[in-house]
Amino acid sequence: MDSRAEERRRNRIRRLNHIRIAIFIIVVVLFVVVTMSIKNVLDLTVEQHELKKENEELQEKKAALEKEFENINDKNYIEEQAREQLNMVKPGEIVYIIEEDQGKQKDKDKDKEKEKDGK
Repeated sequence: MDSRAEERRRNRIRRLNHIRIAIFIIVVVLFVVVTMSIKNVLDLTVEQHELKKENEELQEKKAALEKEFENINDKNYIEEQAREQLNMVKPGEIVYIIEEDQGKQKDKDKDKEKEKDGK
């Protein structure tokens, strides 16, 4: 009888060990799943913040473009744009060209040389 009792005891210990191993594996898997889920939530939160910021910038740009669009047929706006972008002048106007400071001009020349070297 001792051998049967001893064998039952061993079988019971084996079953308990198998159950412990299964529980340990389940806990590890759950830990990994929860950790990955938390990481995904954090990543999505950061992305959401970036997208909100980008959306605000685009809304501001849209408002500026709508304002510019309202002025598109205004003669004063057209004249201003022609003067700024196309360097146009009215008949009879005298244009004075003021040379830039030599230091600034040297910096611009250096920048142009760097651009040429980079190409």
